[in-house]
Amino acid sequence: MLYAVGHDKDVRGVRLTGTTEDARRALIENGPVSVAPIDDAELVEYARITDEFTIHDGIVVASHRARDTDAILTTDGAVRDAGYRVLWD
Repeated sequence: MLYAVGHDKDVRGVRLTGTTEDARRALIENGPVSVAPIDDAELVEYARITDEFTIHDGIVVASHRARDTDAILTTDGAVRDAGYRVLWD
């Protein structure tokens, strides 16, 4: 999201504008998102799946596995195709 805002990308037909700082504030300070640090458990999980995903997807999947969350919030087909429950069509 921050990348898309910073580069004025369209997301599903909606033109994102503003600064990355505006988006960060809206998500984290004023919104429902919290930033989760990467700890040893995520790194262990990431080491198990490095060949399956890009680094970004791998970190998201590793966090999901380490924290045993219900699903992953992504539109990435590679994550869905790997058998993980995802939210976001």
